[in-house]
Amino acid sequence: MEQQSEPKIKYSVIWRLLPFFRPHIYLMSLAILSVLVVTGVKLVQPIILREIIDKAIPSGNVDYAIKASMMFICCLLVGAVVSYFQIQLLTKVGSRIVAGIKSDLFSHAIHQGMRFFDRQKVGNLITRTESDTNQLKGLFSFATVQIFSSVILLFGIIFIMIREQPWFGAGVCIVIPVTAVVLIHYSGYMRSIYKRVREKNSEMVGYVTEYIQGIPLIQLYGRKKEAARQLAEMNIEKYDIELWTLKLDCVFFWPTFGFVTETLFLLGVLYYGTGKIFEGKMTLGTLIMFIELMRQFNYPLREISQVIAQLQSSLAAAVRVFEILDTPTDVRDDGKIARKLQPIELIEFQNLNFAYMDELVLRDVNFTVNRGEHIALVGASGSGKTTCINLLLRFYDPTSGAIRADGDDIKNYKISEWRRGISLVLQEVYLFPGTIMENLKAFSPDIPDEEVIKASQIIGVHDFIMSRKDGYQTIMAERGANFSQGERQLLSYVRALVRNPDLLILDEATSSVDVITERMLQKSMEKLMERRTAFIIAHRMSTICNASKILVFDKGRIIEAGNHDQLMLLNGVYCKLALLQAVSEAKKIIPDTGNEQLNTPEFVMEMLAEEISP
Repeated sequence: MEQQSEPKIKYSVIWRLLPFFRPHIYLMSLAILSVLVVTGVKLVQPIILREIIDKAIPSGNVDYAIKASMMFICCLLVGAVVSYFQIQLLTKVGSRIVAGIKSDLFSHAIHQGMRFFDRQKVGNLITRTESDTNQLKGLFSFATVQIFSSVILLFGIIFIMIREQPWFGAGVCIVIPVTAVVLIHYSGYMRSIYKRVREKNSEMVGYVTEYIQGIPLIQLYGRKKEAARQLAEMNIEKYDIELWTLKLDCVFFWPTFGFVTETLFLLGVLYYGTGKIFEGKMTLGTLIMFIELMRQFNYPLREISQVIAQLQSSLAAAVRVFEILDTPTDVRDDGKIARKLQPIELIEFQNLNFAYMDELVLRDVNFTVNRGEHIALVGASGSGKTTCINLLLRFYDPTSGAIRADGDDIKNYKISEWRRGISLVLQEVYLFPGTIMENLKAFSPDIPDEEVIKASQIIGVHDFIMSRKDGYQTIMAERGANFSQGERQLLSYVRALVRNPDLLILDEATSSVDVITERMLQKSMEKLMERRTAFIIAHRMSTICNASKILVFDKGRIIEAGNHDQLMLLNGVYCKLALLQAVSEAKKIIPDTGNEQLNTPEFVMEMLAEEISP
């Protein structure tokens, strides 16, 4: 869940950030070298002015004045050119590092178990992957070099002043801590405001993301104005905070602080300098040099303050990023079995228990599946059948108990190796932007096109694919929006078949297609399931009545097990489900004659006896 408060900054995070600089140490070294050059020319410029005023002008040495002036101009040019390349270097370094962090963050997230995504909001993950990582870009580029540059410039100015006028330099050193205290308190206050801005931004991203996913319902229930109004209110709150921040930072504090400090420094220099000039202990050129140095003196103080604020903001973002990177996956991929997974002869579910959010949803589940068997899982929503499949797929690991493949706990296999032989068909079909061919290959270019075409012909979708203008190269919209639900379901069947799976899982795989398409799919799936072990989750009796074994789940337990005939003879839960569904379907197609005898469940069941028998 998205945290409502700013994570507490741990300064050990700074040490964790340092390794990200290591691959770019060469570019950072060049950037630091450029800092020394730019800082050096800034310090040299006031000294050159003093030389012109104190030596060139009084002596009337025009050549010396021209040379000094040219040197001053060269310093300006060198500073500008080096600063330009410095910006290029730092932008490149920052972008590369942030791109690497985003990649690590995304990779870490997609390797997590399903518990991770159950607990994280989509908007939260987007904010941390995009916004928080971008917040680090300044830290990895300009902030690091800027604070180094400011400190060097500050100490350079103090060194020159102490060297020229020790007492005045000492006085400046006394002023620095006072100024620093003011800036630190100010940056702390601004950090709390920026924190509120980030919280509002994260809140808005989450709101937009979640509402976009629910657009059909928003439009259906007329919630468009209400959704827009809520977003507008959130946006106004964020705008008000940002506007107050802008006014405080750019209108009130810095102009006032800059004017006051620069004025005080200038008055101090003039008061001290003019006295020394009248005493003959300071030249006019030295006074001009001091004025120029004091003009520059305020810049590093301001930059250090801003960098400290940015550093705090970046560290807060880094904490949020590391919270994701430090989240251990609850599904450990430390398989010890080195051999390639062979066709499985026996799958055993042994004393399986699973708790979700401290609520036990599977209780002591035990059953075995032999190679080639088709196992149907039946039960009400929330009974545990889908959870059982999720454990088989290792989307989760059991709280206790084990799933064994030919005697080996499936946790002993590498996750990628275990899943390689499994195909999954869901009720909600996920298709990705790209061509039909790429989707059917699941973006595995090593699969030959011929295999895809062959699978399409088996399922019976080859003709409808070729009826499209670009055939298998037809571009699919996001989530296959340019195909009907039934067409998407058919394509997901082909995708499952292309993998040539040893284990097939069908989760409500025919619930979104019409009766004609369903019957066509059932014939195709019979070919698909030949010599394959299959797990079927379905409510339609026509889908599961031919299964080798049917497991009836209720409140996380298996309460009935057997084939269709055996369960019907038990006259238990399964039998009631089958009869209830048959009666429900019959009432849709048998007209109401007004004859109560003809509309009894017994009469209906006689009419549908062939439909419900295997």
